[in-house]
Amino acid sequence: MMTRQVLFLAVLLLSTAYAFIRGGQPERIGAATLLGGASLTVVAASPLGIRFRGVETGILFIDLSLLGIFLWLSIRSTRFWPIWIAAMLGAEVIIHIALMVAPDVVPRTYMHALALWSWMGQLVLVTATWRHRMRLTRLGADAPWKA
Repeated sequence: MMTRQVLFLAVLLLSTAYAFIRGGQPERIGAATLLGGASLTVVAASPLGIRFRGVETGILFIDLSLLGIFLWLSIRSTRFWPIWIAAMLGAEVIIHIALMVAPDVVPRTYMHALALWSWMGQLVLVTATWRHRMRLTRLGADAPWKA
């Protein structure tokens, strides 16, 4: 289990660094948001003995905040990728709500269901940054914000 967490941390740091170094302003904002969300999640999670045994309210509020930021980014930026991450965060929020409705879910299942979308978000960020670089190469410019 700890190996997966270390691997996620490595992927998070590498994808964030890549977006900060090679991305445009929307990619940097997205990277900072994902890094901040992951960091706050560690702090907000319940203590180890009871973690994921009920709705992780702190993580739910973080996910709702991140959802708001990515919805804003998808409306204001010229990029399509923020709506993908917003959709993933929406899925995470639905997972929290589903646990409220059906509280007998195995804690490990709840944890893995939330974690899956975090991994996918990193993949979207890396792909978005790469595509930004391709647009810069092909067009010479990549406007970050809608007029």
